[in-house]
Amino acid sequence: RGTRRAGLVASSGARRLRAEGLGAVLPHQDEDAVARWFLDDWPDVRASGALEVVGTEFAVQGLELDRVGVCWDADLVRAGATWQARSFRASAWTLPRQAEARSNRLNAYRVLLTRARHGTVIWIPRGDARDSTRDPALYDAVAGYLIECGATPLDEAAIPDEAETLPGLVLL
Repeated sequence: RGTRRAGLVASSGARRLRAEGLGAVLPHQDEDAVARWFLDDWPDVRASGALEVVGTEFAVQGLELDRVGVCWDADLVRAGATWQARSFRASAWTLPRQAEARSNRLNAYRVLLTRARHGTVIWIPRGDARDSTRDPALYDAVAGYLIECGATPLDEAAIPDEAETLPGLVLL
């Protein structure tokens, strides 16, 4: 509404969001595309507010939107009491061998979760038990952990009016 900006963001390693219909990724090395995404308005489908193109941590580093939809994938999941970074290779998730790769994945989500000025909605897919790359138990574990940390499930969150902000992190 008004001059408020919204957009969807996802980790560059979020390869299985494509199965959920999120396959259009903002080309972060194309300065014109990034500028259009941040500055143009709907009805330009390239604009962040069209919610058709997902910005990765590379495109949104250092920039903010008013409201951000963080699209979470199985490239960062809970493994017991810790986070486990994963990479998608061919048709399966693998564990990165290099500590730097694991650290980069954690940092990617830190960047994504800090891009909003007024509100963040975290969308975690339900997964599909028939698809080993989208195990519902992994997504449920992430959602459960975020709820334990204070995220409010969207069905329980009060929808704010224009002057209000979302209540912290909201989980969809």
